[in-house]
Amino acid sequence: MALNAPHLMALLNMAPSAFVGGDIGPMPAMRSLKELRKEVRRQFASLDGQDQEALVLWFNRNFFRLEK
Repeated sequence: MALNAPHLMALLNMAPSAFVGGDIGPMPAMRSLKELRKEVRRQFASLDGQDQEALVLWFNRNFFRLEK
C-alpha cells in the first residue's frame, strides 16, 4: 500500500492555528518509525540525513507518536 505522503508536506505548510482548531486532514497510516523515515526520505530527498532525521522526530512527536 502506497502512503499518501503529500499529507506530510501539507502538515509543514499549515498555519499553526490549524493545529489548535483541529482542521488538519486525515493522517497517512504510518505503522512504524521505519515507514515514517522511508516516507520522509522520499519526500525530502534534497535534505541531508541529519535534517531528515530531525523531521522524522518532529512528525513523530507532533502527529504520529510511534514507538521509539
